[in-house]
Amino acid sequence: MIQLHHSHTGIYIKEKIINILQDYDIELDQIFSITSDNEKNMIKAIEILNDETEDSQESQESLLDDEKTEDDLMEKLCVFSYAYLM
Repeated sequence: MIQLHHSHTGIYIKEKIINILQDYDIELDQIFSITSDNEKNMIKAIEILNDETEDSQESQESLLDDEKTEDDLMEKLCVFSYAYLM
């Protein structure tokens, strides 16, 4: 159990949750569910965590797409260079 010393806003609670997860080396994408009361500040904290997780996943997918595009381009250049040399 931790004590909250500031106003119990969604952002403050989210920061505390992230601090605890970091203490235990737990990544956001390892969290599958969160159980809480239905207070607005808890709902907001969970919404913020969800948004951060989705943003992180989208940026990872974007990097993968960029790598695929780069690989495709390099492959096409190699084929073009080979055809040009023949």
